Amino acid sequence: MFSFDDLNNKNRTFIIAEGGSNWKCGTFDDDLNRAKQLITIAAECGADAIKFQVYRPETTYVQNAGTSNYLSEHGISENINEIFENLSMPYEMIPILAEYAEKQKIIFMATPFSIKDAQEIDPYVPIHKIASFEINHVRLLEFLAKTKKPILISTGASTYDEIDFAVNLVKKVHDRITLLQCTSKYPAPMESMNLSVIPQMKSRYCLPVGFSDHSMDPLIAPLVAVGFGATVIEKHFTSDRNLVGPDHRFALIPIELELMISSIRQADKSKGSGNKEVLKEENELQKFAKRSIQAIRKITKGEILREGYNFEVLRPGNMTRGLEPRFLAQISGKKAVKDVEIGEGILDYE
Repeated sequence: MFSFDDLNNKNRTFIIAEGGSNWKCGTFDDDLNRAKQLITIAAECGADAIKFQVYRPETTYVQNAGTSNYLSEHGISENINEIFENLSMPYEMIPILAEYAEKQKIIFMATPFSIKDAQEIDPYVPIHKIASFEINHVRLLEFLAKTKKPILISTGASTYDEIDFAVNLVKKVHDRITLLQCTSKYPAPMESMNLSVIPQMKSRYCLPVGFSDHSMDPLIAPLVAVGFGATVIEKHFTSDRNLVGPDHRFALIPIELELMISSIRQADKSKGSGNKEVLKEENELQKFAKRSIQAIRKITKGEILREGYNFEVLRPGNMTRGLEPRFLAQISGKKAVKDVEIGEGILDYE
């Protein structure tokens, strides 16, 4: 059972496998089967959630919005209105996919781009997501806040003023908000990740902060983000990077998605308690190899203790461990209170 705490669990990163528009391939049945395939892949790779995008061109872009230079650079000549029309997920597909995801034991998510989109997906998702370019979509933010479900807000191409506004707007209703550091470039070069902003965002907003990753490497940015305190990782994936569509070429293939998830799970294990202490795994060598005050010759009761003459700071191995070396000044020149065999630790003095 999902709860907001799952988005802020430092011991287990919440991982969203982003299917984006990579379900689109042909007829309704073909699209549905590919979307189900993506759900199966995400579940088998160990993701916590699978996410799609739900939009309509008429409620996203103005008419005749034209062609993005970014898309043109990658051989996509259609204008953005045509692309969004082609990649619009039919509303009737949503409950089918949600039911299938439940059977696969993975959380179903979908990013809405309008209030109508949000109304359609709301009955089927436990978490809402605001895309980076929707962070200033006031009416959508208001609607999603009123559902009182946790909200993930991506912050790509945004300033603190814009993030402040979105956070404060949602906080009028509730504060179950998670921010996602994001670079709105597809693919995003590694030098544009700006992951060191994550601790700053956590401090500024006192909210969980994650990372929506558009880089192509499956490990570097996600693991660095986890190291900086991200508790949510979102990453695009596809069944085949050579398929036709705008999101396939920068998405992870299944083997990479599985590697990313397993690596994050191991990274989670490496975080520990946050307290600096001698761990149980260190106990044996801590006693065996850390230096202490040890006799270098037999010492008789009442003998004056002198460093370099009858004792030295050495690793004790299997001998009795003596006092910590920080007590050197206190023990030098004092008398042994009992006989100490060579190699044994010195524990008592007067």
